[in-house]
Amino acid sequence: MPTPPPIFDAHLHPEGLSDQDLESMRLFGVERALVVAHHFPEPTSKALLRHFDDLVERQLPRLERLGIRAYAALGVHPRCIPRRGLSEVLSALPGYFQGGRVVALGETGLHAGGEEEEEAFLEQLALARGLKLRVVVHTPTADKERHTRRILTLLRQSGLLPSRALVDHANARTVRTILEVGHWAGLTLHPEALKAERAVALVRRLGSERLMLDSDAGDGAGDILGLARAANLLAKASLSERIVRRITHENAARFFQVSG
Repeated sequence: MPTPPPIFDAHLHPEGLSDQDLESMRLFGVERALVVAHHFPEPTSKALLRHFDDLVERQLPRLERLGIRAYAALGVHPRCIPRRGLSEVLSALPGYFQGGRVVALGETGLHAGGEEEEEAFLEQLALARGLKLRVVVHTPTADKERHTRRILTLLRQSGLLPSRALVDHANARTVRTILEVGHWAGLTLHPEALKAERAVALVRRLGSERLMLDSDAGDGAGDILGLARAANLLAKASLSERIVRRITHENAARFFQVSG
């Protein structure tokens, strides 16, 4: 039986997971992970900055202690836009992008849509463009195709290089469009959205260019072993070892510009 390759989970929320959960992920092949800023009830600018500090100062070392090399993406989720003080948060963000552990801005994007979300998204894209950052872009479960089309329009209007945006939570209906305009696409393994078998079928159809896998584990009900299952299925499929390694590990390392 082929040995499943090492896994880079390109979207993880460890604050919602126990040490045992993370140890299980490591046992089943997750060697690296991107910790992504999350949403929470009643956000304020101070609470957002505390959240960023927790991810960098507590969650990254926690993952390292459990054997997972970790990096972070920090940004304002569309469900976490403060009523006041967004400019304060955005002004503080550049200070985090030093030292090599915070490697992207995110997750940002649209959830319900509307003027407030679009303005916050565009402001963060402008910041990312100015700082030449990679961006992790959220697409919602509800009405995904319509919101994805609007997100792609805003990305084009922002002037951010297409190759610097990872449009995440893509599905069978949106992934091809995301790739066609030059962005990277994330396939999120989730029991209520995209199952491992379906993700493998998409990889077999689309290939490995600018495509990566993630779990979104820690955000409600998830599947901490979904990536391991997908890696095992990919290793058994009629795909070259090179393609499998790209999908499970190398593409994420390349996009986030982390080596080793």
